[in-house]
Amino acid sequence: MRYGGRLNRIEFTALIDQQAGRVRANAATLPLYGPATWPGPCRLGAWGWEDDRLMHAGLLFGAPLTATAAPALASAGRDSPGTTVTATAPAPDGPWVEVITTAGPPMPQLIDLRMAATVATRTDRRSVERALRAASTPAPERVTIPVDGVPREFSRWPDEPLGDALGRGWLAILDEVPGLLLRVSGLAPADLALARVRDIEPHLTGTRAHLLAGYDAYGTG
Repeated sequence: MRYGGRLNRIEFTALIDQQAGRVRANAATLPLYGPATWPGPCRLGAWGWEDDRLMHAGLLFGAPLTATAAPALASAGRDSPGTTVTATAPAPDGPWVEVITTAGPPMPQLIDLRMAATVATRTDRRSVERALRAASTPAPERVTIPVDGVPREFSRWPDEPLGDALGRGWLAILDEVPGLLLRVSGLAPADLALARVRDIEPHLTGTRAHLLAGYDAYGTG
């Protein structure tokens, strides 16, 4: 039963599983990447579709996540347009990496991330225009990060706000098609080597556990 427009736990679990099925069905559409070795937790990052075409797919590696997604999903209807079960807000007390593969060039997705991280500072049209110009500035440096054992040159923005309650870190892109976008906290470029991720089941399992823990912490329906 649903109370006050909020999904009960059975409905919420069904929503998670429905979205996991969509992710699973599309996982081979884009090449997915992550740190070559990562002993800690992993979850889904940001996934986005346009007209049922997968436009970007992210995998998240790092410390336990804050329980912010569960209440919003629990309040949404099962068939809410655009609803996607993801867990993208790492807790700021440990290193973490999000690796997003983009179907097209990664710069538009990077601009979106930079804009979203500064939303609280925008109060009028002029401030939005200033923020857009700032978010579109070229990277001040280039760094080398191995991808499948091959050194690749990434454009890097070294000191960026990463989002609400996430502190600061750095962003980088491999400007190709498909492209790669990195969002990183607590690690230096020299600490990273990326490799293909062919099994997303650990990410689906981690996301499911995280979202259900967030639901339970928020209070049962």
